[in-house]
Parts: sequence; structure tokens; C-alpha cells
Amino acid sequence: MSLLNRNKAKLMKARLWAKREFENDSVPQNRTIKNWILRGDIKGKVIGGRTYVYEDQYYDMIQEVSDCVSSLIAESVIVE
Repeated sequence: MSLLNRNKAKLMKARLWAKREFENDSVPQNRTIKNWILRGDIKGKVIGGRTYVYEDQYYDMIQEVSDCVSSLIAESVIVE
């Protein structure tokens, strides 16, 4: 298993991700989150019609910053 696979964020249900990222009265619909994924605004997957978001995604973080942080974390792992 490569280092990148070990440090890859796990997928979580879009509704749970949205509850984590937004106030109760502001949670977007799954359809909206799916569109964000398809546009590349956030990283996630649509599997069998269900929408999932990678747990390391934050709505208020620019995607380029998120990618950079993930890359730095993966490179900083000490190999024994």
C-alpha cells in the first residue's frame, strides 16, 4: 500500500458532511452537494446514486488549499 493510499481521507455521507459544515437551518440539499462535487467545488463521489464527500473537505476552504494541505500531509509521513 502506498503512502498516498494510507493517508487518503475516507468518504462520508453527504448529509452528515453538510450537518458538520453548516448551521442546522442552512444545510444544503444532497442535490446541491452532488452538483458541487460534479463541478469540482468539493471532492467526493456519487456511487449508485448516493452522494459522498471526502471527510477532509471543508466548505469554506478553497479547493487548491485543501489539495496542498493533503499533499503536504502525505509527504510528511515518516517511512520506517
